Amino acid sequence: MSLHQPSRRLIALATTNVSRNAHAHLSRAASLPRASLPSTTRSKWSMSRLNPFRNSQQQDPTSAALDDPTLRKRMMGEAATPKLSTSIFADEVAAAEQPTEEGAAVQGPPGAGAPSLSPANLSATQDPDPRSRLRWERKMVVRMVRRNGAESRQDIIRRTEREMRYKTPYLPTSMKKLVHLAHQIAGKTVEDALVQMQYSKKKMAREVRHFLEIARDRAVVENGMGLGKVNGEAPLEKPRKIKDSEGKWLTIDDPSRIYIAQAWVGKGPSRGSRLVHMGRGRKSTHKKPSTSISFVLKEERTRIRIYDELRAKEARHGPWVHLPNRPISAQRQYYTW
Repeated sequence: MSLHQPSRRLIALATTNVSRNAHAHLSRAASLPRASLPSTTRSKWSMSRLNPFRNSQQQDPTSAALDDPTLRKRMMGEAATPKLSTSIFADEVAAAEQPTEEGAAVQGPPGAGAPSLSPANLSATQDPDPRSRLRWERKMVVRMVRRNGAESRQDIIRRTEREMRYKTPYLPTSMKKLVHLAHQIAGKTVEDALVQMQYSKKKMAREVRHFLEIARDRAVVENGMGLGKVNGEAPLEKPRKIKDSEGKWLTIDDPSRIYIAQAWVGKGPSRGSRLVHMGRGRKSTHKKPSTSISFVLKEERTRIRIYDELRAKEARHGPWVHLPNRPISAQRQYYTW
């Protein structure tokens, strides 16, 4: 090619050469695999470092791997498996987590995994305050050594007698109305109290009867009260006649019979209020009260013990005399009577 050729021919030759080179390059690039070609993303930013969407445009390499169902299932299983710390109790924990032959282990929701039974995880609920527990245990040991193993009066009563407390939900009534029912059933046996509430004209008597039946059932099931004949306990040789706290004589043939030792009412939150208009342009609000009633159920052996203690106390005091026989002390020249 000569440099003395006209400019038109130079431009034409240059364009033909460029088109040939570009066509050859494109044909060679088409023959290469697509994965080996560099991928470039155009944006309006002149520098890629200043592009705030540069990281979001790149695809996470792990996202494609998570599409594999087998890999996803394996990762979910690893996440659901409890991670136990290395300890000397590892074998015992593994044995406890395995289902027994008598019954299979409790199955939780799918993907939740078995609960961890390691001491580190259970200590938060079973032993939240170890220092206080150690102080309490030391205090109990010191008390037992001081008493030389002897039980106190309260310990003997709690070991030999049963008791159950029950509090009803708040009822839509006032304390002034419900306290009469509490006084009516206090001191009576459960059967007599149910009969009284069955034939009472009070509106809340049906509710009290319902909750009294619940308290009786819970006393039988949870505390084993009233099951003397069923358990084969030795009955009384002959019926006992005792006097209760009100001075009434009672005949007891079954010491495991349940009676209501105490019954009281408690004030609850207000259920709302209403506006009351009065004369001379005055007004006030009337609140709707709510009240609960509580029971203390015990067995007749408790009443027998209380009666025997009172009789023993009276016997210790001896007969009462108007002027006790004791020597005169602190004599004075003045009369002191």
